[in-house]
Amino acid sequence: MRRRVANRGRYAETGGEVRMIAAFLSVALGGFLGGIARWALSRSPGGTAGTWAANAVGSAVLGFTVGMPGIWPLLLGTGFAGALSTWSTLSRELGLMIKQRRWREVARYALATVVAGLIGALFGLRYAARAFGS
Repeated sequence: MRRRVANRGRYAETGGEVRMIAAFLSVALGGFLGGIARWALSRSPGGTAGTWAANAVGSAVLGFTVGMPGIWPLLLGTGFAGALSTWSTLSRELGLMIKQRRWREVARYALATVVAGLIGALFGLRYAARAFGS
């Protein structure tokens, strides 16, 4: 249903504002929770292991949200997984390893991150297909 917006000459969908606010709050709540989880992983296990774990879990959560209905993909995918995963920290860590010429460690860490991310995303997709029939 559409209604006329007062004195603006345009139309807005009834309830559109409410859905937009709900979407914003969902992303904000997911981001808050994902940020807390990222902070926890920076403390334990910390370092490259914490970054690797955050990115692997973030990929799995993002894969899972593909099959979710409603506003859940915004809360868990955009908000939580977006705040949890930390590709900028990964880049910084890899850059430092390259600067220190730790080539084997760079290759191992980059490969482990990519493989874990892909496996996590596939796991999330499969689990979502079972859970939501998508």
